[in-house]
Amino acid sequence: MIRHGYLPFLCLGLWAQGVRPWQVGFQLGFNIPAYRSSERVAKAVVTPGGSAGLQIRYALTSRLAVQTGLYYNQRVSSYLVVESYREDTTVGMIRDEYVVYVENDGKLTLAHLELPILAEWNIVKGENYRSYFLGGVHAGYRLFARNVGTTRVLLEGLDFLPLFGFPPKTRVVVEEQQLDPKRVVFKNGDFGLWAGGGNAYRMGKGEMTFEIRAFTGLINIFRQPRNQQFYNGSVMFMLGYLF
Repeated sequence: MIRHGYLPFLCLGLWAQGVRPWQVGFQLGFNIPAYRSSERVAKAVVTPGGSAGLQIRYALTSRLAVQTGLYYNQRVSSYLVVESYREDTTVGMIRDEYVVYVENDGKLTLAHLELPILAEWNIVKGENYRSYFLGGVHAGYRLFARNVGTTRVLLEGLDFLPLFGFPPKTRVVVEEQQLDPKRVVFKNGDFGLWAGGGNAYRMGKGEMTFEIRAFTGLINIFRQPRNQQFYNGSVMFMLGYLF
């Protein structure tokens, strides 16, 4: 632990080495969602989302530093979830058994405000550049969630279809409607781990940075449905400048 009386001497030593103890800056980039779900997903198509934030860096030594900041991340993905169950209908003495498929074809957009606390270790350090690893935790707050798309109900294995020349496994759409907005409800809070690395290059009086960060959530962010788990996550590619 660094005592308060030693902190001024530590800062003077860092200035003598040409290292600014405090740096502030900004980062812009994009992210690729990497969700984890307990429900089987028939199809998932990820779409790059936007990432931006204000960054604060404090150098503990010439090799070690602490990073924090406030970031906006919008994650976008399209998905197809298919549920199925067996059903039957009896009319008089005739019983028809078939399979009911419920297809939820949607697009999910999640936006969070995130506060990371990261340790930075410079593994390579030159006169005008450095390479480093990052690792730590973050807390997030959901700003909004949009889940739009369609729900289709299909029947497979109807006995009368082969009479009209259709294959026995033909699926017939019997209902189609917009996704129920209350089908999925998300929690407000989120918490997870960050890991990654980057490079910084001396540019003017500051540094240009390029980072790759991976984030994985540790909290199930589904409030509804209660019997399913859904965890946040993404890989971020960030370009920034530290003053």
